[in-house]
Amino acid sequence: MKKNLLVLGGNAGQVPAIEKAQAFGMHAVVVSNDPSCIGASKADYFECVDITDFSRVERVARKYKVVGSMTMSNDLAVPTSCYVNEKLNLPMQGEGLIHVVADKYEMRKKFVAHQMFTPPFYKISHSVDLIRVKTQLQTAIQTKNYIVKPTDSSGSRGISKITNITELDQAVQYAMQFSPSGNVIVEEFVEGFEFGALSFSVDGEMVYCFLHNDKVKQMVQIGHSFPSLLSKEQVKRVQSECEKALNSLGIKNGPCHFDIMMTADGTPFIIEIGARLAAHQIPELIKLHSGIDLVSLTVQLASGQKPNCSPITQTKAVAVQFIHFDENGILEKQEISLYFIKNINQ
Repeated sequence: MKKNLLVLGGNAGQVPAIEKAQAFGMHAVVVSNDPSCIGASKADYFECVDITDFSRVERVARKYKVVGSMTMSNDLAVPTSCYVNEKLNLPMQGEGLIHVVADKYEMRKKFVAHQMFTPPFYKISHSVDLIRVKTQLQTAIQTKNYIVKPTDSSGSRGISKITNITELDQAVQYAMQFSPSGNVIVEEFVEGFEFGALSFSVDGEMVYCFLHNDKVKQMVQIGHSFPSLLSKEQVKRVQSECEKALNSLGIKNGPCHFDIMMTADGTPFIIEIGARLAAHQIPELIKLHSGIDLVSLTVQLASGQKPNCSPITQTKAVAVQFIHFDENGILEKQEISLYFIKNINQ
């Protein structure tokens, strides 16, 4: 009898996990509140359930006697997966992760407790908090910028950069629109070089940590590339900080994606952690770059199998660029300069 693996979410980002589970001889059980999603057509079993509904997703997991649960790139599904795995005694990323993996404020507190590089931050839940934070930032905001964002949203939704205290009210209201809990975090904007990392851990050991370059436009990532542009010494320092972050949160198994800023003096600040595989084709890029298939390893780990973590023997330069348009239509032609192609070949 085939085993069942629960995949939380049914958009295109979850398809690699669905197909990999099936390639390993398992049935993919997919949950999503969208019955027309691509995951519904790819799944062996589909249930129309909200991925943030702990109890209903738990019932689905029990119904199909799943051997584990996972999500590819959906932050909102991570706490549910942690809950189900802990409740049913399935393979876990760590114990007690349900709240800390989904709340940027709680994550920041853990970083501070473990003496990590962390910018000053403040939580706003109601008007009293807003008044207090306004008072605290009156002087500091004259020389520094701040980021306002939901504590528990995903992607780049609800994020604003403010340069004046008069912008705080509107930025907080905007962030709250995207926060299920209605909580907002305000933190000092870290000036520097923005990049990311994707790690994979087994039994408390960070086996891999791939650093990638990011192309950013208006605080939204529109491209990624490997290998990292950082020096070997900088890479080691960043990887050490990533490992410290995992330990601070109690994450012992599985993938984690990091958004990182490095200041002019070489100090790495971990801005956010997603306790799941990255989006934007980063796992696919890593496979092309290093030969390491993090999707396979994650599916193996989530289903209770021992992941086959092979050494990295060679690396290649790879990149992805996302094309955005202001209107719908069909792309008929895209020109790429010879200069760009020559630089890739080098």
